[in-house]
Amino acid sequence: MISDEALMMKVRSGDTGKMSLLFERFNIPIYNFFLKFIGDKEISQDLTQNVFYRILKYNHSFKEGASFKTWIYQIARNVRIDHYKKYKIYSSSLNTDNINEINLTENHDPIEKSEEILLIQKALRKMPEDKKEIIVLSQFQELRYKEIAEILNITENTARVKVHRAIKELSVLYKMLV
Repeated sequence: MISDEALMMKVRSGDTGKMSLLFERFNIPIYNFFLKFIGDKEISQDLTQNVFYRILKYNHSFKEGASFKTWIYQIARNVRIDHYKKYKIYSSSLNTDNINEINLTENHDPIEKSEEILLIQKALRKMPEDKKEIIVLSQFQELRYKEIAEILNITENTARVKVHRAIKELSVLYKMLV
């Protein structure tokens, strides 16, 4: 199987047909990234499409040897920030009722799982934007510390500390709701 980075280098070289493979691989994770912040399926779909549009538009900025996964999440992050600026909104004030597509725990019964998801939603809504972003990237998107560090332009140790602190804060907020 050809790597994401090799596919992107082909796109960068003009073989835009390879974009469909990247879309297949990253469409759902990027959509879920937006859905966890925004909670609206249609807006999340639109923003996901915007990410792939920007990949085509700015394909020349992808550097050989760089991680495609990190690069696409940087683009997604910028698309989300631009969306908030455009509509002068903040994710904490958005409807997150549809966020139950989050696949948190596989082994719970459906009722217990949905109750847990609702409590996590409420706790996430109470978190500051920067900590919410760390939680989404680390726990829901399952990015490694190194990838988070690259996306946020911080050191890997700083990413590790921020993830730990954000999880601790989420845990406190969650326990207050239980």
